[in-house]
Amino acid sequence: MPLCHGNQDGRRLAAVGRMDESEGLAMSSVNILYRQLGVSDIETDMLDAFNRYQEVKKCWRKQNNEWILIDNHFIEDWDDAKKKKLAALYLPSIIKRGGTVCGAFDKDKLIGFFALAGNFIGSRQQYIWLISLHVSYEYRRKGIGKELFLRCVDAAKKSGAEKLYISAHSAQESQAFYCAMGCVETEEIIPELYAAEPCDVHMEYALSKETTQPAF
Repeated sequence: MPLCHGNQDGRRLAAVGRMDESEGLAMSSVNILYRQLGVSDIETDMLDAFNRYQEVKKCWRKQNNEWILIDNHFIEDWDDAKKKKLAALYLPSIIKRGGTVCGAFDKDKLIGFFALAGNFIGSRQQYIWLISLHVSYEYRRKGIGKELFLRCVDAAKKSGAEKLYISAHSAQESQAFYCAMGCVETEEIIPELYAAEPCDVHMEYALSKETTQPAF
C-alpha cells in the first residue's frame, strides 16, 4: 500500500507528504451546513460555482508488487458541461437507485458532497461503494472532507455493509487524505471498478471501526 499499512509505515507515511493540495484536517470557524439530499433538492445549476481544481504533481503506482511515488504532473478540473451533467443526471440517478448523496453548504452554496451507492458489491456482498467525495478548492483544509467522510461512514453502517469500497485518486495528496481516514488497500478488487479506473488506488474502510457518527 502507498501509505496505510505494512512494515514500512513510517517511511511511506513520510513519503506521502502533507495534505496540502487536497483536503486536510485543520478545522476552521466557517459555518458549514451538512444535509442529505433528495432528488428534488438537486438543481441543475447547483455545481456551477463548484471548483474541482486539483494540481497533481505525484501519484502512486504499483510496480513489481511494490507501491512507488512517481512524478506525474497534471490538472484535474470540471468544465461547465461536466458540472451540468453531474447535477442533472449523475447525482439524481444515484439517489433514485437507493444511494445516498450528502452536501456541505456555505449558506446556499454547495461546497462539498459525497455519493454512496445503494447496493452491495464484492464476492460476499461485503462492500458498499463510496462513489465520490469532493470539496471545492477554496474550502479545502477546513475539515470538510473529514466530516463528509464520517457522515458517509455513518450512512454505510446503517446499510449493513461490512466495508466501504473506494476507488481513490492515486494523487499523493488524495492518498494522504484517505490514509488519514483509516483506509487501506482493498482485500478484493472489484473488476468493473478497476477496469473503469485502473490508475486509482482501490481501497477499503472497515465499518466496524469506532468513529464519531454525526446525524444528518
